[in-house]
Amino acid sequence: MFDKISDTLQKYLMPIANKISSNNILQSIKDAFLISLPFTMLGSIFLALVNLPFLNDLIGADAVASLQAFQAPLQNVCFNLITIIIVFGIGYSLGKRYELKPAFTAATAFICFMIVTPIITIKDTNYYLIGNFGQTSIFTGLIIAVVSTLIYRTVIRKNWVIRMPESVPEMVTDSFNSLIPACISVLFFFIIMVIMSKTSYGTLNALIYAFVQTPITALAGNLVSFIFAGLLCNLFWFFGLHGNNLVYNSVLSPIFKSLSLQNLAAFNAGKAIPNLLSEEFAFYFGGFNGSFIAYPVLICIFVFFRKRKELKELGKVALIPGIFSIYEPLVFGMPLMLNPIYLIPMLLTPVIDTLIAVAFMATGLCGYCTGVSVPWTCPMIISGMITTNSIMGGVVQLIQIVVTTALWYVFMKVAIKAEDQKKKDLVTEGDNSNE
Repeated sequence: MFDKISDTLQKYLMPIANKISSNNILQSIKDAFLISLPFTMLGSIFLALVNLPFLNDLIGADAVASLQAFQAPLQNVCFNLITIIIVFGIGYSLGKRYELKPAFTAATAFICFMIVTPIITIKDTNYYLIGNFGQTSIFTGLIIAVVSTLIYRTVIRKNWVIRMPESVPEMVTDSFNSLIPACISVLFFFIIMVIMSKTSYGTLNALIYAFVQTPITALAGNLVSFIFAGLLCNLFWFFGLHGNNLVYNSVLSPIFKSLSLQNLAAFNAGKAIPNLLSEEFAFYFGGFNGSFIAYPVLICIFVFFRKRKELKELGKVALIPGIFSIYEPLVFGMPLMLNPIYLIPMLLTPVIDTLIAVAFMATGLCGYCTGVSVPWTCPMIISGMITTNSIMGGVVQLIQIVVTTALWYVFMKVAIKAEDQKKKDLVTEGDNSNE
């Protein structure tokens, strides 16, 4: 029965996984968001430090306000310029994957994005608003970077380039080779900008935000879609594929990053946080993190099944990585992968974790994630407290660990009994054959 189900899932899932993992555009988007990660984390660290719950009592409200104002420029750079980083990242990564000159494709993507970004004029001087480079323009920047690079690639493939003699230095040659592709890309988006200025939307960003970013965010940011994504992520892991890369990093990251930045802006302004679901929720409460399986499995190994020598030895190897959200040693070492007994807890874990967190946050017992980012390797309890700016975030994670540990204990016990029975059957078969 299981073999039949497994074969069916492999038949339909593997082609999808292969297409995602080999798709240059999706992989470039993933690369770009990974490039932006250090900067959002840097801003998050400073934001978290000046918004500690006890800081007002410790140094006074005036001192806190001064600290917040002092580090505000750093936050503006780290958070409000994220789209520029993503545009550069996609242009560079996609150009490299298409074997183009990545520096030129990245620069072209950036210029194309700046062309369509609105300018305000104050006293005959033109200015860009830094807010136009934040969360509201992520999808615009993403689309422009991809399209400009595809145009660039098309022109190169058609050989519409200026050829230089071999004696000319390589950098000069690359510059002239890139002239026509870059100009056509820029001209395309200049025409788009002119057309959009004649419409009621005014800008391409306003159009994309209204018809692309908002609907996609609403669709993917609801609870049913979120739970389905978590199930799909762990289903890929069950077959030995990196579910996070295939489901989250390649597809969902732009959506939930946008929701996180909305939360961050509200938190920084002292307003109510608008989104329950966000990138931080996904990673630190929703099961999109190896910790949510590593912690309960490791607890079971060291507490309930510590007399099992083979599990104890595996636990020693997997303990340190598991604490820091790396659970591949358990996936491939126990193995959780392709073990029919472990399929159910692997699929149920993100569902249970999500529902527990939603129950606490929706009822007000725990605050929403503030948008403050921490490294995905941050241990549980700590990550919960930081991302919600409250002790209750750690409490919720602790409850998640307790509940899922009980779940994994049941299925690990079944798996151990099945393994022991299998060994007994092999011994019996060996004895019978000797007779």
